[in-house]
Amino acid sequence: MSLVDRVNARARGGAKTAERASEAVTLEEFGYLLGQSTGLGHVGGPAYKTRAGTTVGVSRALGITSWYSGVRYLTESLAGLPVGVYRDTPTGTQLRASPKWLLIPDVEMPLFGLVKSFVMALLHRGNAYAWKIRDPIGRVIGLRYLHPDRVRVGQATDGTKIFQIDNGETGWTRREVLHIPGLSYDGVLGLDPIRYHAENLGTVAAADEYAGRHFGQGTHVQAYLSVPQVLSETQANDLKANWEAFHRGLANAHEFGVLGGGATYNTITLDPQQQQLLESRQFGVLEVARMLRVQPHKLYDLNRATYNSMEQLSIDAATDSVRPWVECIEAYVNFDADLLPRGNYLSFNLDGLMRGDAKSRAEYYHYAISDGWMSRDEPRMRENLPYKPGLDTFLVPQNMSLQMPDGSIRPINEPTKPSGGDLP
Repeated sequence: MSLVDRVNARARGGAKTAERASEAVTLEEFGYLLGQSTGLGHVGGPAYKTRAGTTVGVSRALGITSWYSGVRYLTESLAGLPVGVYRDTPTGTQLRASPKWLLIPDVEMPLFGLVKSFVMALLHRGNAYAWKIRDPIGRVIGLRYLHPDRVRVGQATDGTKIFQIDNGETGWTRREVLHIPGLSYDGVLGLDPIRYHAENLGTVAAADEYAGRHFGQGTHVQAYLSVPQVLSETQANDLKANWEAFHRGLANAHEFGVLGGGATYNTITLDPQQQQLLESRQFGVLEVARMLRVQPHKLYDLNRATYNSMEQLSIDAATDSVRPWVECIEAYVNFDADLLPRGNYLSFNLDGLMRGDAKSRAEYYHYAISDGWMSRDEPRMRENLPYKPGLDTFLVPQNMSLQMPDGSIRPINEPTKPSGGDLP
């Protein structure tokens, strides 16, 4: 057993429980085992059997509509953010030229796809990996995404991370592999979210499956006609046809019915069991929102959202849901000296997600320009408007003044009196 195998064996200690050989194997478990035996296990990844009777893996989690919606929101929100490389200088932050790996990470994948893959891996495996593509002189010119199920992580005695790809014998290091772990105990390997949320996801999945079987196998007529005598099949069909002929369709809307022979018309509503089932499915949406740390309205649950609060909820989603993942990716990219020169750092721009409606943005820009800390051209750039010459100067209110060292007050726009003589 290699070093990586031993380390991972310790990391996964107690994760797998012995199952009785006589237990039935579900279709998803059989598909996973079949994929492992054919070398395709990295496609679906491991699956976990839950107490609810369901088996949860990546494919089953994505089959839950709320999970799929939340994952899609996070991946597309991060991948669509503007990104740039900056450097802090004595005169302020300076935008630098983006390295080649940031402009075109891979011939098979643009930056949008690479970031989406990173977030997908972090949400479902807790770790994201990329292979560093170098030019002949050793500079990193690209990043090729590595599926997390292809990589095993170990640690040498000196603390160096060792990466084993596709069960190969070669142990790679951080020089060849970029590793972005998610939530972690030891900082070496991120925790698997599917594994730790398997029971909760299994409960949500079980409620979905039960609802599908309940409505697929149950009888859910809205109303029925009842007569005291026994009817033959022909008599029952005639009675139904006569009733529909006089009461079905728009032309017969709001008509009253006439029943004879002791017949009665009965309506059916959802019973308490059915209503509880709907409430359970609604609770599942909130459970997924807690797992992903996403606002429920981003999962299209608008029960607690109002028109007045929607703007603030969207800002909260950007700060509480998107920004933590942004900072995670930025931290590990900026920490890697192979990707950026010392003093430079990668930064995603969250302004587009956090800005409010047109009125709020107009007021924000108005005060920024009036107070003199933003030029008139900066709002145009943020709103994707074309450049206009002459708007890159700062305006200063005329009523502002400065208190001089001697205690005197001087208007801020008044020129300073030169030493050694009076102003002309």
